[in-house]
This record gives sequence, C-alpha cells and structure tokens, in this order.
Amino acid sequence: MRALRFPLVLAAIGAAVPAQAESVAAPDAGPAICARYELHARYLADRFGEFPMFSGVAGDGIALQLFVNRDTGRWTTLLVSTDGVSCITSTGENGRQEVGL
Repeated sequence: MRALRFPLVLAAIGAAVPAQAESVAAPDAGPAICARYELHARYLADRFGEFPMFSGVAGDGIALQLFVNRDTGRWTTLLVSTDGVSCITSTGENGRQEVGL
C-alpha cells in the first residue's frame, strides 16, 4: 500500500496544476511532475503543510530544494531550473533533522 503513495501524490499534484504541468522522465522513478515553482510551493504548503527547509544550487544553476512539514515529518524534494520550472523528484515520510556530523 505504501508503494502506491508516491504515484498518487504525483497524480494529485498533476491534477491540481494540469494546464501548466508537463511529464518529464526521471531516472528509475517514473514520470516527474513539473510546473512553475510558485504552483508547487503553494500546493505543498496548502495540501501538506510543507515549507522550504533547505536549498542548494549546483554549478549548472539547477537548485535542489527540500520542503518539510516539521510536525509530521513529511518531505518533498524539488529540482528548480533557472527559468523557474520545478520538478518533484521524491517524497517521503518520517523525516527527522540530524544534529551534527
């Protein structure tokens, strides 16, 4: 049952932003849901209570952003291109902040 959760989340997001979403193949993960960053950020906040916790930019200008709901441990990662299009790359539950290395 848990294995079906990720595709259902992607389908729900695709249904929420159908006019501006496009399907892009993600390695070994099936199709990714891509849309304007603002749509993803609003959807994750409204639907799942997730907000940006971490951002990092690679040399090619693509940003990775981690959205987290600190109360539930639910999380989502987005890749954000320089033109403002973001793609959900993974989602999960039971996240926790690690302290120190």
